[in-house]
Formats: sequence, C-alpha cells, structure tokens
Amino acid sequence: MSDINAERILVDAAPSLLAHFRRRVEALEDAADLVSETVTTAWQSTRRMPRDPEQARMWVFGVARNTLRHHHRTTSRRDALAIRLASTMDPAPWKDEGIGIEVRQAVAALPAELGELIRLVHRDGFTLEQAATLMGVTPSTLRTRHARAEQLLRHSLIEVDPGSRTGGWLVRLPA
Repeated sequence: MSDINAERILVDAAPSLLAHFRRRVEALEDAADLVSETVTTAWQSTRRMPRDPEQARMWVFGVARNTLRHHHRTTSRRDALAIRLASTMDPAPWKDEGIGIEVRQAVAALPAELGELIRLVHRDGFTLEQAATLMGVTPSTLRTRHARAEQLLRHSLIEVDPGSRTGGWLVRLPA
C-alpha cells in the first residue's frame, strides 16, 4: 500500500477513532491522545496495513483496540500506585509542624528554585549536600542559595508579623 493511501485511510479514520475513544475513556484529552497514539502506531506499521480500504480501516481499529488496552493497563497501574503512595503520605504536611499560613505563603512567594531548596532541606529532610546533588549544583553554590533563601524568608516573615516566631519553624533554620 502506498503512503498516500495509508495517509488517506488514517485521516479518514481519525474522527471515528476519536468518537470510539470518547465512548471508552472519561477525559476528552485522553481520547485525543489515544487517537494520536493509534495513528502514530498505525503509520509506523503501514507495511502491514491491508490494501483493501475497508480491511485497512478495520486494521486501524484493531490498532486502536490494542492502544486502548494498553492505556487501561497503564491507568490501572498508575492508579494503584497512587493509592499505595497516598496511604503512606502525611495528609497535612505543614500543619504537623505548627507552621502557620504565613510561612507557607512566604515559601511559596520565594523564587521557584529557592522555594524548592527550602522544601527539600526543611520539609523533605535532605542535607544541603543531598539537595545540591538533586538540584544539580555544587554544595558551595547551594549553601549560598540556602543562606539567601533563609534571608528572604526571615525578611518576608518579619514584614508579615514582626513578633511571630512562626510556630518555631524558622528556629530550626541554621543561623
């Protein structure tokens, strides 16, 4: 079968494929992704596509069926993993430490990289050296950034509530 015919068959089948997937998955985005995956897979296998247009259309829907089965398996595995992980997570990651909303807002207001650094060290429990590895910088660079992040946090929190010790959270930050 020539690529022109394969292209025509895939283009003609796309709206039917979308309707097919929309009836089988909840999210429209998933249906669109499945059409794209089906067309890509079929295009890569056009040598196996039957020459008869109706048989070729049926073959494309066979590819779609396999794509959908793979999607359902992947989704089931992902959902099961999410449930297992959720059962191990602390439902209130900041509240357990007496951290006020001011601290959470101050960390969120930091530049993204500094906020992530503060979370890695003070929430996730990584050392500065470990955080440096995770962030792909040298430990000395990270120590400088950490000092800057702490300085910004202290300044921000003093502006919010000059008398607050913010639930003791900043007390744990190195001086």
